[in-house]
Amino acid sequence: MKKLIYFFLENKYFPLISGLVLGAASWAIVPLVSNRFEPMDSELAFYLGQSILSVVSFYFGYSYGLKHVLKYILGIYISCNVYSYIFGTDDNRGWAILGLITFFLFLCIIPLAFGILGKLTNFGKRIYNNWIKKEGVAKQIDQ
Repeated sequence: MKKLIYFFLENKYFPLISGLVLGAASWAIVPLVSNRFEPMDSELAFYLGQSILSVVSFYFGYSYGLKHVLKYILGIYISCNVYSYIFGTDDNRGWAILGLITFFLFLCIIPLAFGILGKLTNFGKRIYNNWIKKEGVAKQIDQ
């Protein structure tokens, strides 16, 4: 089982696949918590979807770096557009061109920011650990 989990986590397509699945899931939960279709029409569904997407994006940024975050965001962007086009009404399909822009602006910016925050957190942790090592060595030399 560990080998299977390791295979998926170390796969170079894992962030893209995760984005595809979770981006569509962020749209699929909207009818479950409200009587709307689009996440932007329901505050609860929007924040629930964004929190799920953001936590995973933070993980990718912290653990793997910005390359994985960008693959993940690309997966989110693709799946949000495809989901709304396939499962939406004719009105939703008519807004498809506008959705190409607004989905990125409204649904991908927050997870992208959390991915960058994850990378910055990892960077800060490394700087802190190096500083602690240097201070520990300096104290041992002084004694």
